[in-house]
Amino acid sequence: MNKKLLSLVVIALAATVALTSFAACATDGQNGKSAYEIAVDNGFDGTETEWLESLKGDDGKDGANGESSAITVDDLYNAYLEEHPDATLDDFLDAYLDFEYTQGVENVAGKVIKSGVAITASSRFSFSLGSGVIYKLDGETAYIITNYHVVYDQYTRGIASDIHVYIYNRYSQNDAIAARFLGGSSDYDIAILEATDEVFADSGLTEAAKVDTGTPQLGEICVAVGTPEEMQFSVTQGIVSTQSEYIYTNVLGNMSPSRVRVFRTDTALNSGNSGGGVFNSDGELIGIANAKSSESDVDNICYAIPAVIAVNIADNVIETGGAKFVLGVTLTNNGETTTVYDSQNGEIRTVETVVVSGINSGSVCEDILAKNDIITSIDIIRGGEIVESCTIERVFNATEFLLKAREGDTIRINYNRGGTADSAEFAVTALTDL
Repeated sequence: MNKKLLSLVVIALAATVALTSFAACATDGQNGKSAYEIAVDNGFDGTETEWLESLKGDDGKDGANGESSAITVDDLYNAYLEEHPDATLDDFLDAYLDFEYTQGVENVAGKVIKSGVAITASSRFSFSLGSGVIYKLDGETAYIITNYHVVYDQYTRGIASDIHVYIYNRYSQNDAIAARFLGGSSDYDIAILEATDEVFADSGLTEAAKVDTGTPQLGEICVAVGTPEEMQFSVTQGIVSTQSEYIYTNVLGNMSPSRVRVFRTDTALNSGNSGGGVFNSDGELIGIANAKSSESDVDNICYAIPAVIAVNIADNVIETGGAKFVLGVTLTNNGETTTVYDSQNGEIRTVETVVVSGINSGSVCEDILAKNDIITSIDIIRGGEIVESCTIERVFNATEFLLKAREGDTIRINYNRGGTADSAEFAVTALTDL
């Protein structure tokens, strides 16, 4: 939160505190005393209701009869500093105020635009243009997430021989930065590129800010950054239309289309947007743009791959070169699906009962798991400690979570069989390509 915004917050609170007090005050001692308790410490004698009334004043102004004797935000902040001398104004606001600030699209665009790149991929007989998002910066080296289909050459049936990236506002041929394909997955339509150039250390470029790997919420703001049609960056806005669904895309250009999990948005996406970042109103990465409906009678049906998939693949490729652990079981929804609404944060999610419906012969799970076992959660154990855990609420949770597993880890499957909870552990070996 910048200083200008802080000033605006304090002014707004100072204007409303006399009418509404603070929406939330800590009373458990962890974050300090409530606003009323601080007022009492500063000499107020009366109930909390009387204190609230005293803030209004008889003529609607601060203090009794318009006098400026009411407790102000500055008074509360100074009292807070007495108990927490090292606290910042941010700490004070977080402790006492139920305040939610949603940035305007212009602020989101300014925050994320310099994490975007344009991408060209060419071979002898083909050329494609797409977008990407800088996932990690390491000195002069950038790791970039894009779509697999952006860098895949359907003519040669392989990755394009020449891949270049261009940063924001640098579009000439002299600005082209050579990139190499590190790895990825055509099944998920995600590719990871590596590019090294001094521009990544000296041009104020940013990583995709505070990656949000949760489930995008219905109606959540979506801001897409990419280079549609031309080598010019653009920003479009919409909302999340559907949280999770599957589409078929012919990534490899053969007779076997890939079934890709996506969320749907009405954010405008066009040719060239593929691989670009999709962000929420806080500037958090929530997806990677990858497709749109091309039907003539369809408007604003576009798709993005959830960030949880893109990020897990990116980490996997960067750390291992691209290898996944496969349990060797088929998981399905047994038909028991519920919709859960969290009234505290206004979020809605779908919860399934995930069961084992098949077990591959020779798999690590053979003779351990059984058909109709209900999978409840999965843990990744490393060095004798649980380093990652995932509650299994949807069928896709398991496969996407296991992208985090590394050679030498132990996987613990927690399940329910006939009403009895149990668990089983498997060593992570025999990894396969993404």
